[in-house]
Amino acid sequence: MSEPDAAAPPSPRPTAGDRQWLFRVFFLGAFAWLIYQSLRILSPFATALTAALILTLVFYPLHARLAPHFSSPNRAATLSTVLALLTVILPFLMLAWLLLDEAAAVFPHVRDLIAQPLDGAPGKALPLPGWLRALWARGSALLATWQVDLRAIALESVRQLGNNLTGYGADLLKNFVLLVFDVVVLVVAIFFFFRDGPQLVRAVVGLIPMEEQDKRTIIARLDQTLSAILRSAFITASVQGLLAGIGFAVAGLGFPVLLGFATALLALVPVAGAAVVWAPAGLYLLASGEQVAGIGLLAWGAVAVSMSDNLIRTVLISGQTNLSLLLLFPGILGGLQVYGVAGALIGPLVIATLLAFARIYHEQYTARGHAQTGPSS
Repeated sequence: MSEPDAAAPPSPRPTAGDRQWLFRVFFLGAFAWLIYQSLRILSPFATALTAALILTLVFYPLHARLAPHFSSPNRAATLSTVLALLTVILPFLMLAWLLLDEAAAVFPHVRDLIAQPLDGAPGKALPLPGWLRALWARGSALLATWQVDLRAIALESVRQLGNNLTGYGADLLKNFVLLVFDVVVLVVAIFFFFRDGPQLVRAVVGLIPMEEQDKRTIIARLDQTLSAILRSAFITASVQGLLAGIGFAVAGLGFPVLLGFATALLALVPVAGAAVVWAPAGLYLLASGEQVAGIGLLAWGAVAVSMSDNLIRTVLISGQTNLSLLLLFPGILGGLQVYGVAGALIGPLVIATLLAFARIYHEQYTARGHAQTGPSS
């Protein structure tokens, strides 16, 4: 008879290393899931939280000076929040209301202006100089051979913009309660960012599993980018838009708030910038026979609006940032396209972080690799 089968060997018990590995996998998976769910919960307030972060960064140097004069961090944070509220938030809400009001009125005006003939009875023709009328006539005749009607395209574009603006205004009124709630979230977030901001930054930076030198490199790059965006691009554009709006109002042009906002928006564009708005406006006044207003607006735009760009950039950033406008401008526009309003800040930060990681990679792997191998014999 054959011998009985030998007993099966017992299954190996998990070692301490196996248990530690399973704990790490479970913990990291649960941690990632909690972060994802937290982001989903906070996503409805992304715009308010981003605006709060921007305002905190802008006003934090002032808060740092005020805080030592208060015995309670709550009082210092409250005062800084009130200053931010009175300086930025309330004027911004008033500007948004005026902008919507003017934008709703400008589209019918532009539509009627485009619909006017280039030549006709006095008072009904579009007020353009003779050379520009001739250029328009030649261009229209050339495009007509391909069945392209510039006037119809312009009228349709204006009509669509007007409809979109009307729908946006209606949605804003319907969601007024949500708007008020976002403002409340914004104010509360600013207060806590002022009070607990340094602790939050240290806690987040402490979680990054990188060398201290590498973390300092990333933080320095992000700080430089924020300075370039907030203290250079946005503040400079806002000042240029304000100065241009004053010039438009004094020159007697209609819709100065809308034109000033367009100037601030285009001030972010390198090279041409704000001149894309105030220069054609001044030429339009000259072509309409308003010589004094036209010359005055052109002089105001060249001296006050455009020169303020260089002055403010010099005072605010003093060459402290190395982020090129070649990367800053596409980062802002691309961020707006991908992430919405918050993308104006997220886009350049992503590019700046990529540059920081590229520098770390160069130092960690390329430069140190050459140092280890040494010169070839």
